[in-house]
Amino acid sequence: MEPDPRRHFVLATLCVVAVVNMVDRQIITIVLEPIKAEFGASDTAMGLLTGMIFAAFYATAAFPIARWADGGSRKVVLAACLGFWSLMTTLGGIAQSFIQLAITRVGVAIGEAGAGPTSQSMLSDLFPLSSRATVLATLSAFSSFGIGLGVLLGGWLSDTFTWRTAFFIVGAPGLLLAAFVYRFLPEPRRGAADGLVDDEHAPRIRQAFAFLRKIPTYRHVVAIAAFVALCGYGQLMWGPTFFRRVHDMTGTEAGAGFGLATMAAFMLGSLTAGFISDWAGKKDIRWYMRIAAIGPALGFPFGLLFVFAPSATVALIASFLFQFFVVFHNPPCYAIAQTLAPLRMRAMAVVIIGLFQSLIGIGLAPILIGAVNDFLEPQFGLEAIRYSLGVVMIGAVMAACVALRASFTIGSDHAQRQRSATQESQTRGQV
Repeated sequence: MEPDPRRHFVLATLCVVAVVNMVDRQIITIVLEPIKAEFGASDTAMGLLTGMIFAAFYATAAFPIARWADGGSRKVVLAACLGFWSLMTTLGGIAQSFIQLAITRVGVAIGEAGAGPTSQSMLSDLFPLSSRATVLATLSAFSSFGIGLGVLLGGWLSDTFTWRTAFFIVGAPGLLLAAFVYRFLPEPRRGAADGLVDDEHAPRIRQAFAFLRKIPTYRHVVAIAAFVALCGYGQLMWGPTFFRRVHDMTGTEAGAGFGLATMAAFMLGSLTAGFISDWAGKKDIRWYMRIAAIGPALGFPFGLLFVFAPSATVALIASFLFQFFVVFHNPPCYAIAQTLAPLRMRAMAVVIIGLFQSLIGIGLAPILIGAVNDFLEPQFGLEAIRYSLGVVMIGAVMAACVALRASFTIGSDHAQRQRSATQESQTRGQV
């Protein structure tokens, strides 16, 4: 079967969307301090703003958007979501109260809920399993670039101008990109990369959830993502504040140091894991899950070193190594999730992973860290954030254990999915 000649154009476009997505999401982390000062908010409230408030609406909106993507035109879904979250990011710059800012962040969460599932579904119809982890790693790498760029731009813009200006500048380009996606992005034929026939029927949310939860490896993938999110998002959301409080950095210094380290680590880690997963997975599919176990296991000690490092330089180096290894789970987990899911459940498969990732990583981790900060501050002062970040690092160990368990179930689950897909395609081809 000839590959779709448009597939690299689609990949490039979706990578740009991923950058905009993460810039708009991540920029708030570097401007927590000036926002907190202007609105008189506590660390717990700021944790809610970046965490539970965002995660709750992100997770709620993701399911109907995913079903829309599984049943309709994915480029239309993506363009609509991109335009909406970019508008809401821009409006955040004129918020006059904490409540108004929270409302705009809710809008960002709702819009961004459609980006990842839609993009991964499209790419999985353009690239086969043999290169799927590498392709999804490329998408993840550009998301990581967006994370670092968001912190870097946010720190510089907030110091040079104001945090409000930062919101305006990063939100506006997304509106133009949304129009480009709607006009020029092609819609891939579902199942093309796997030689499967599409039944053109998207199951209901409950049906998709019931089907996917019966697959042991998929359940493990969900758990892996959730545990990594606990330590990964916790460090990501509070890392800039950690450097400002503990190592006395300015917003620009924290944005540049932490942002560049994060961007480099996530990009290199994702691409390395994607390449190794596809290379080793061609010989033995169990290596996809083994790679997902090795990464967090190696990242854990560097996470502790980051938290308790005596200097900013050591902390930055440790942060880079922690993030480089902890992101190893991402490409193989999403590649396997897309492979095990039926064609019209691929967006939903990503959403379910994202639900637990959001609830634990975006929802629980930031507010947990914020609450522990407030609890320990009377005793430890600005050093309290060391201990709150140290608590969430246990997520890396738990993720490694679950991923190792998944390496024992992936072989049989993949064989079963191949048999079912072949039978379904043969049946539809005869109709």
